[in-house]
Parts: sequence; structure tokens; C-alpha cells
Amino acid sequence: MKLLIVRNSENAPEGAFGEWLAQQGHALAVTSGEALDQAAMDAAEAVVVLGSPHGVYDTHIPWVARQRALVAARLAARRPTIGICFGAQMIAAAAGGDSARMSDGRFFRGWFGVERVADPVLAGPWPRWHGDAITAPPGAAVLAEDAGTVQAIALPRAIGVQFHPEATPEILQGWAERFTPPGLVDPAALAADSARHFPARTEARAALFASLLRRATEA
Repeated sequence: MKLLIVRNSENAPEGAFGEWLAQQGHALAVTSGEALDQAAMDAAEAVVVLGSPHGVYDTHIPWVARQRALVAARLAARRPTIGICFGAQMIAAAAGGDSARMSDGRFFRGWFGVERVADPVLAGPWPRWHGDAITAPPGAAVLAEDAGTVQAIALPRAIGVQFHPEATPEILQGWAERFTPPGLVDPAALAADSARHFPARTEARAALFASLLRRATEA
């Protein structure tokens, strides 16, 4: 299958998901959020929209506004789409839902479980790095929730997860170093959590990745 990976930040690459997709024999093309255009979307059998330090409400940034329109058109046409974190928020907003900063100022950083899942494949712990919360769009199925936040939604031929199953220990440490105010994350504790959870979750990641692709592509 021809998949388009939309990297909305070079610091939030496809990581473990990209490795798994390549191992399954899929053909991957990668574009930046800034370079994404209709031709690239049209050429892809499935699109994976990744994370960003921006919010989907940052429509004063031209590429964010453009991406919302492109994703909205793709969802309306029911063409396979997968979103991770910012990508899940993009799916929600483009389909008529919303994503906004959490009113209480919370920001999740690290490994977290998931309180309620409609499918065991979504059960955590998963890496999480977000201060925004999704409001599910009309007609969407909420598949996972935790601590008052929506962690997974599904629409026809589209699925988004708020957590970061693609994030490797190296990616997480990079976020702790580059995007986190001092004192909010203990880098050593985060590294220890990743060393414990990441290898233990290999089969769970593969099962989730297969489920994401299946949900996005099945009729």
C-alpha cells in the first residue's frame, strides 16, 4: 500500500510506526506539514498525520489552516486517514469537533495508562505528550478515554489516537529536552520508564498499528 506520512515536526517523526509499516512491505512517502498539498493527498492510499508542537487551532499559521481543509476533504471522501496526537486533533477539528488547551492547564508528559477502552488493543500504558483535549466530532465513536480526555476516536475510514504509540525512547527524551520547561520532567525517570515499557510493549504496538491500519482502510 502507498502511504503518505505527514511529519508536522521533524522532532515528531513516524518512529516505531514507520518501522512497522516498512516491515509490512508498505511504500512510504514522507512530506512535511508545510509542503503537504492536494496532489500528495490524492496519490496516497492512506495518510498518517503525525504530531506537532502547534495546535490545530493555530490557523493563523498558513500550513495548519491548509492542512485542516485538506484533511476535511479527505474525511468527507472517506479516504483512509490515521492521526496521532496533533493528527488526531486535526481529524477531530476537520470533521466538526474541536481541540483546545485544557482549561485546567494540565499537560501530560510520559507514560500513562488508559482508563476506558472500547477495544483492548488501545489499552496502555502509552507515551503521551499533550496539553490539548479533543472534543469528538458528530458521528465519531470515542474508543478510549483517560483522566477526562478523549484518547481515541473513529470515523468512517479514519481513526485518531491522542497518545503516541510511535514514540521511541529517543523521541521522548528529545521532547523532554527541547519542549519541556525545567523541572516538569525528570529525564532520568522518563528514561527508566521507557526502558521498562518500550521493549515490553513490542507486541502491543504491533497489534495497535495493525488495528489502526485496518480501521482506516476497511470498507
